[in-house]
Amino acid sequence: MKLFAFIFLVMGLLFAAIGFGWLYVYVAGVNTFEFTEELIAPLVFSLFGIVFSSIGGGIFYYRMKQKQKRDLLLRNGRKLRGVISNVYMNESITISNNKIDRHPLIVECVAELSGRKHTFKSHNIWNSTSFETGQEIAVYVDTRDSNNYWVDAGD
Repeated sequence: MKLFAFIFLVMGLLFAAIGFGWLYVYVAGVNTFEFTEELIAPLVFSLFGIVFSSIGGGIFYYRMKQKQKRDLLLRNGRKLRGVISNVYMNESITISNNKIDRHPLIVECVAELSGRKHTFKSHNIWNSTSFETGQEIAVYVDTRDSNNYWVDAGD
């Protein structure tokens, strides 16, 4: 995912630089500015650059926020012992590699919090760690908001 984000960010910045540079050269060489067909290509380059770099930057931003959340919960969260109740593939996300579709795993576990059993779901797990129903797993829960949690699946 990092490679995907990096490629989008770099290509977007490259397209935006080419498009804005092209626009600058065109506008600087014209005495009176008016919209002509010659502006379409630099505007398209600029627009694609902005869109691509926004996608790449957005992925990096999301990953950074997810890492901050995980680190904060690992440091300050209340550690619970959960028991894995279900392991399944998230089929809403697919990556095709040599005609083979790959899906990330989601681990559901049950842990007791304030005398009641709660079900917690992990983030998308891409590594090949094996999980079995009944296996114990650590869950870190924010002491103020039980909806803010992190299932420590070793990823």
